[in-house]
Amino acid sequence: GDLAPLSHLALGLMGEGTMWSPSTGWGEAKYVLESHNLSPISLEAKEGLALINGTQLITSIGAEATERAGIIARQADIVAALTLEVLKGTSRAFDSDVHKLRPHKGQEAVAKRLRSLLHSETYPSEIAQSHRFCNRVQDAYTLRCTPQVHGITHDTIEFVRGIITTEMNSATDNPIVLAERGETISAGNFHGEYPAKALD
Repeated sequence: GDLAPLSHLALGLMGEGTMWSPSTGWGEAKYVLESHNLSPISLEAKEGLALINGTQLITSIGAEATERAGIIARQADIVAALTLEVLKGTSRAFDSDVHKLRPHKGQEAVAKRLRSLLHSETYPSEIAQSHRFCNRVQDAYTLRCTPQVHGITHDTIEFVRGIITTEMNSATDNPIVLAERGETISAGNFHGEYPAKALD
């Protein structure tokens, strides 16, 4: 689990036990901290659990990963539009009426994004114009299924973003002090399964 290794790290921050640094090597934690002009931390109520609970680490790494995934997914949509242009494909498969018949949020958003990238009134596509009256039945599977494939990716990222956002704004310590009720309850909000499973 996370409690034992994180407790060893927290112990060093408190000036207890042994600690290692590149400049001092192994030594008593209070002296290693002192050699770096640092003072041992002094914990207040409930701060100990904050240092030894891995849920916060999972959530923070997950938040960064989710943000990066969102950026990459949007870039993939742009790359798909460029690919369609280069291969002289048609955007008919991205028609909004087609996607209303299978209204997954991500699928509709990607189709709309592709239409906006391929049909700018400011910068009209000569390739798109050349295909206005094309009688080709359909483009390659990989081109016309972009909204369906990229869409579920966007939806999955948004699902994970929701879990991570809830997690970042939650009480994950233990026990839970319900001051307004005058009660303290030992429960399981510290468990990292929600962010961990979503990130998997």
